[in-house]
Amino acid sequence: MMRVAVIGATGVVGRHVVPRLREHGHEVRAVVRSGTNAEALRRVGIETVQGDIFDLQSLRRAVNGCAAALHLATAVPRPGQTPNWALNDRIRQEGTTNLLKACRDTGVRRYVQQSIAFLVGGTSDLIDETAPLLPARQATASAIDMERLVAASGLDWVILRGGALYGPGTGRDEQWRALARSGELRLPGDGSDYISLIHVADFAECFVLATERASSGSILSAVDDQPATYRELFTYIALAEGTSAPAAGGASNFPSFRVSNSKAKDMLGWRPC
Repeated sequence: MMRVAVIGATGVVGRHVVPRLREHGHEVRAVVRSGTNAEALRRVGIETVQGDIFDLQSLRRAVNGCAAALHLATAVPRPGQTPNWALNDRIRQEGTTNLLKACRDTGVRRYVQQSIAFLVGGTSDLIDETAPLLPARQATASAIDMERLVAASGLDWVILRGGALYGPGTGRDEQWRALARSGELRLPGDGSDYISLIHVADFAECFVLATERASSGSILSAVDDQPATYRELFTYIALAEGTSAPAAGGASNFPSFRVSNSKAKDMLGWRPC
C-alpha cells in the first residue's frame, strides 16, 4: 500500500483511476484545481489538495509525502470539437517539466505518465513499443517531447501509451454512433488502416497495475487485444445502429496503428476486458 498523488484526478481517465487505486488498498491524494471538484471527491473519502500543473510550488505541496505520482492531466480536444492543441501541448511540455521537478524536489520516486500509442505505427504490421517513433505531427510532437522529459528525469518512471480511448466520458463512441445514425459516418480512406482501441476502464486498471508492478524505465502499450480496421469497426457500429455500411473517402486523422499489448500483459498480469 502506498500514498499516490493523482494529477488530473477528475479527468476522463483519472475518474476511473482514483476508485481503482482505492480498491487496491492505496491512499489517494487527488490534485485538483477547483473547490467544486475537491468537494465531490471528499464526499467519497478521497484526500484532495489544490494544485496546478503550471504552478511548481503548488505541485511540490501536492506530491510531498507521496510514494508515487500519476500524470493523467490532458486537454485533448474532444471528438466534434474544433482542434486546439495549444493547452494540451503546454501540459505535456511545461506541466510535465514542473511535475517531474516537484517529484525530485520532494523525494517522490515512482512516476507514471500517460502517453499515446499512435506515436508508433504507419503500417498494417503488428508492432510493439520498440518500433521507431513516427515523424512529429500536430497531435504527437509534444507527446514525443513529454516522453523524452520523463525518460531523462532520473526517477523510477513508467510510460503508458494508451490506444484510442472509448467508453464513458470519452465522447468517441457516442460521436461515431451519432454519425452512423445521421448517415455521415465515413471510412478514413478505403478503411484498411488499423486503429488500436482501449476502453477507459481497462486503461485505468492498467495504470494501477503499472504503478504497483511495472519495471522502472518501462514503456507499455495499453491497447485492446484485437486491433481493428476502420472498415471492421465502422461497419459494426453502423449495423448496431441499424444503418447501412459506411462509404469510403473520409479524412484520415491518424496513421494506421496496429499495436501489441503483449508487454503490458506479460509484465503486469493485466487483461483488458
